[in-house]
Amino acid sequence: MTDATTFPSEAWFTSLADVMKQERGAYESLGSTDCTMVVQLDEAEGADLFELVFESYGVESIRCLKSIDEAAPDHFVVKASRAVWQEMIDNIISNGHPDLEHTLNFLTFPDDPMVVEGPDQLQIDAFFRYNQSLQLFFNGAAKVAAA
Repeated sequence: MTDATTFPSEAWFTSLADVMKQERGAYESLGSTDCTMVVQLDEAEGADLFELVFESYGVESIRCLKSIDEAAPDHFVVKASRAVWQEMIDNIISNGHPDLEHTLNFLTFPDDPMVVEGPDQLQIDAFFRYNQSLQLFFNGAAKVAAA
């Protein structure tokens, strides 16, 4: 059974979007976020894919994908094992924010253990352009867990 506190699920990402809406001022100070992010959790038997469409200071849509081919044409993918994603989320929940070794920037910088991919370099660059806003979005996990 999944609920708003179960990672990963559409309900969980929706709960993060609700936190984003409540903390709009923090996002406004960073500037608008206009990108489509696909979160890919790899496992031996396949991958879970969640598409998050960020628009301005909120999330326009969240959906589970059956394959990456269903993603919007303009997107980037952040790929890692389920264990790596879970470790990052658990670290955020434990500390209220990630420690330096559990930020999206740290985990993706050497392309290990997370990898950023996309249909072209412009889409991949969007991840780095909006990195701080995306990190703040995932930091909402601490508030979702506390609810």
